[in-house]
Amino acid sequence: MPNEDRQFVDALARGLAILECLSRAHHPIGNRAISDAVGLAPSTVSRLTHTLCVLGYIRPAGTGRTYELTPKNLALGYPVLAGLSLRDRARPNLEALSKATGETVALAIRDGFHITFVSVVQGTNLVSVRLATGGRLRMQVSAAGIALVAALPERERRMLAGRLRADLTRRGEPTDVFDSALDSCLADGVAVVRNMWRPGVGGLAVPISFQGEFAALTIPVATGSVSESDMRSTLADHLLQEALSF
Repeated sequence: MPNEDRQFVDALARGLAILECLSRAHHPIGNRAISDAVGLAPSTVSRLTHTLCVLGYIRPAGTGRTYELTPKNLALGYPVLAGLSLRDRARPNLEALSKATGETVALAIRDGFHITFVSVVQGTNLVSVRLATGGRLRMQVSAAGIALVAALPERERRMLAGRLRADLTRRGEPTDVFDSALDSCLADGVAVVRNMWRPGVGGLAVPISFQGEFAALTIPVATGSVSESDMRSTLADHLLQEALSF
């Protein structure tokens, strides 16, 4: 944020950056790791984590040298989730998809350069991938994220895709898999990824909209048990069929 913005409160931004860092970590981390991730001095991070502990938004984990989020954070996010009319509209579709496929099914929305799962129906298959409501993934490594990129108008799509590629390059990750998945989604209407986010995990997704709200229906799969052929045929057909009802 520019220094000349006198309305901008640095301390608040730094505290929120720490909460976002812990959310992305998916496991307890300490002040040093937080400092490296958010680019703040260790002494500053130490004061901020202490303050967040006192306020009840984070707590010490294990030996007390690392921190994790507390359920108090849900009090901030739940009103947002409750206000998503598309979430309620899509719930029967998620349940129908999960029943038909045995897989976990989720509704995902864009959250900056990430996607967030706002509604999840867990699968009944023994190898179905488990997801958590509120979980986040980078757009360029998730089927839902790629589906949402593909759904944008061309100019906006090109701009966002360029920024996502730049992030991949900065991380030392290849861009060709992202490009291929995006091109395929533009051609077929279904985004399919395998082993991009994590080895052994893949997913497919289709974009949907309802009353001006945009999201993606997505199915994560265990790539060791579900072939790419099945993803692009049986599972994709189920997804596309449900998307037609929006």
